Amino acid sequence: MRIGILGCGFIGTTIAKTLEGHPKVTAINLFDIDDSKSKGLSLTVEGSRYFPFERWEEFIEESDLVVEAASHRAVETYARETLKRGKDIMILSVGALADDALWEDMKRLAEERGGRIFIPSGAISGIDGIKSASLGRIEEVVLTTIKPPKGLKGSEVLAGMGLNLNKHTSPVTVYEGPAREAVKLFPQNVNVAATLSIAGIGFDKTRVRIVVDPAATTNRHEIYVKGRFGEMHIVLKNVPSMTNPKSSYLAPLSAIATIEKILSGVYVGT
Repeated sequence: MRIGILGCGFIGTTIAKTLEGHPKVTAINLFDIDDSKSKGLSLTVEGSRYFPFERWEEFIEESDLVVEAASHRAVETYARETLKRGKDIMILSVGALADDALWEDMKRLAEERGGRIFIPSGAISGIDGIKSASLGRIEEVVLTTIKPPKGLKGSEVLAGMGLNLNKHTSPVTVYEGPAREAVKLFPQNVNVAATLSIAGIGFDKTRVRIVVDPAATTNRHEIYVKGRFGEMHIVLKNVPSMTNPKSSYLAPLSAIATIEKILSGVYVGT
């Protein structure tokens, strides 16, 4: 299989390097809007199966599975184009799918052209249970995300609020409301909220609370689900990426595990 990595930051780089030498991967194609990143990545890895592309059209045509690891804007720009060509796509910037028109277009194109859409669990667990529970009735889904200040560094929303998180010594709740608004306000921080919404009761009914805690050393996600099946409580304490504290190390591992599942044809879990 020819795998295309769209976005050569921390997550894309981790995925690309992990796939080196995989017996079922014949090419690892690289594309970034900043082509110095894709070219730079191709020079840091061993092997002859890494191919940087300057033109996105050629990148998609030469890939069987496109792994989006870039941004909401990248999903908006390239997801439809990938599916129009009958290619498979994996979405990591899941918050982009809060755009109902985009999401409906993607599902329609996948059905019409034969491509598939993959959404990994990302930096959370329990998605399989929530998907199963949604076939009955889910009454409530609440996500509380607790991050250290550096996990929200550069947030335009917080800057607009005039919040200097470095001056706080106790936890500060910076958002509380529906998932749809959360992923718009914090596009680089709560893709997990989007994944929960798609698996469960939707962007408008899923509730999100974002807390900045100066004492936190992990990206903590607390998930509460209540429905006909019973109740579910999930707590994760994710190690942040060394190079991008907004992301958890579990995120690229989840994508890699999904790729392995696609390549092997063996599906474990819902």
